[in-house]
Amino acid sequence: MRKNKNINKVALNRIAILNGLMEKRKLNDPLLARRYNIIAESIGRRIDVTLPKFVKRSYCKRCKMPYTVDDKIRLKNGILTVTCSKCGDIRRIPYREK
Repeated sequence: MRKNKNINKVALNRIAILNGLMEKRKLNDPLLARRYNIIAESIGRRIDVTLPKFVKRSYCKRCKMPYTVDDKIRLKNGILTVTCSKCGDIRRIPYREK
């Protein structure tokens, strides 16, 4: 069965809205920001939509908490390494200069 393109657009729009709410709340209420991330992931799974990169890279995959200024970010040998300050999870993202 083919998915309707309008459904995908609505899902991506709602995911973007939840990401915006998460960015506003991440310093004041991190548990609510975590809940927004969980809801955005569940929408993506339900509709079978890939989350955009800016959403994927804005929070820790292990604890679902948004990245803050307390997290350690390193750039070495073309790899961006982000260490979550809450759970200690390390995320490595390839980095290319343009």
